[in-house]
Amino acid sequence: REMARQTLVLLMLAQPAWSLQLPARAQGGHSRRAALGSGALAAAAVAVAQLPLVASADTMAAMEGTMQGFDSDEIKRAKYQEMQKTYKKAWRKQLSNLEYASSDAEALEAIRMIMKMVRERNGEIPQGVRKQDLDQVYKRVKDSLSKPTRMAFLELDQAVRSATTVKDLRADD
Repeated sequence: REMARQTLVLLMLAQPAWSLQLPARAQGGHSRRAALGSGALAAAAVAVAQLPLVASADTMAAMEGTMQGFDSDEIKRAKYQEMQKTYKKAWRKQLSNLEYASSDAEALEAIRMIMKMVRERNGEIPQGVRKQDLDQVYKRVKDSLSKPTRMAFLELDQAVRSATTVKDLRADD
């Protein structure tokens, strides 16, 4: 830092005195362009003086190895990713069962299984699954469903909407 300040003082002393004054064109002085150019040089010197000196930084000790706990949590992250993968696979299977159900009872069973999976995971849906997928399947099959099955789907839809909507943190649960 001290070296940067010394460099700035040296640059300021090296500036000609006429560049620090406003040019007087009528008196036959220097041009405004020359004055602005030397002023820009002084501004650049000030900016360089404010930059930290990279050569004097010593961060090697702080960068050795990984953070504490990072490696031990790697197993937990892998387990969570595997759980999400199996959950997503089961979700897609039940969604397919709903889409290609040949009877109302099969559709109701698929809706109940999806609802059960959502409840088991505290109202969360799998990562990478969109509510839009569920809506598209429902739009395709709703005309063939009975009223109790449609009501069960609306309950599932509400749970999925609650999982995908941003919650107000100030609200009571």
